[in-house]
Amino acid sequence: MSLSLHTGSGSQIARQRPNSMYAIMRRSQFTCWELVCSAAAIAASCLAPQAAVAQYLDCARPLFATDLDGNPTHGSKDALVSAVNKGRSIRIGWGLDFDGDGQSELTHWADAQFLSVWEGEVVAQVAAIHTQRPRRGKADITLSDPFVEWRGSIGTTGKLEGRSSDGKVFPAAVAIETMWCAALPGPQGWVLLYRNGTRGEDLAGSKDALLAAIRSGQPIQIGWAFSRSGGDETYSAEHLAAPVFVTITNGSEVTAQLPVQYGQWSYLAVDAALSDRPDVMWRGLMATTGAVDVVWANGPSGETIRRYPQRAVLNWYAPVSPDLSSEALAHPSGVIPDSAGREARAPQRFSDSLNE
Repeated sequence: MSLSLHTGSGSQIARQRPNSMYAIMRRSQFTCWELVCSAAAIAASCLAPQAAVAQYLDCARPLFATDLDGNPTHGSKDALVSAVNKGRSIRIGWGLDFDGDGQSELTHWADAQFLSVWEGEVVAQVAAIHTQRPRRGKADITLSDPFVEWRGSIGTTGKLEGRSSDGKVFPAAVAIETMWCAALPGPQGWVLLYRNGTRGEDLAGSKDALLAAIRSGQPIQIGWAFSRSGGDETYSAEHLAAPVFVTITNGSEVTAQLPVQYGQWSYLAVDAALSDRPDVMWRGLMATTGAVDVVWANGPSGETIRRYPQRAVLNWYAPVSPDLSSEALAHPSGVIPDSAGREARAPQRFSDSLNE
């Protein structure tokens, strides 16, 4: 099986797992196998010599995922922790690699029955089930006889622990990959992918998730805010804007130009929240380094009226958590000079053509 979201050290595994977890879950709508393999089943069938069939996990909007080595492959752990702390219902998919070939042979899906957040990690207990016995090569799963109950817990560390009512411990040491999803639709809002500090420090989320969202063509929104105290009152303003031009610089930082708009007299006094003169235009350029370049300019002439460099905590949002394996768009021959085209256009400027 594969989460098919591997990156970094897991890129080799990702190449071995071409099928996306998204395809299967979109077809099944969370009706993937909710299975647990017992210790007896491992001995009897799971480790039998038949050829393994890789399975794949997916859900429509994963919050977080890890590969068989416990490395993050999708979303952010902060997003999962936030969802848990808000009381969201969580569904967990996990796959087990019994033969150590880098692919999971068996996948499970279950709703989390009991969730704990401890030292930044999430641990979930799933409902007790009647132990099952999958038989490799027969596409068959039967219930154990006599009845044996199994209970298990899964963590964002990639650790699975299980206990059965007959006193057996399962599994002992089996690598798993996980996917954590919102089982029920939540509020219709965008996902916070990344938050940078005023000096570009990481405050929340994952910059890799932001880069992946941009590379996969997702729209981005940026939120920022400030507050000031005056006398006995505190004033604040919270802004949200969709950039019109986004750049990934050297594969590590993001800059975004905001739409040109009329200047505003005040952002703190509601009664003075009026448009400035129609010839005063506001422009903004923001970066994950925390740098914010704000310019008020004369619209008709382009002359700068005021430039106000700032540094800000920026929140970067996208509609969904992206696949972290999105490839970089930069390529040595991605953009090349067009000397012939330049020469053909050189004799006439666009403005000259308007007078013809």
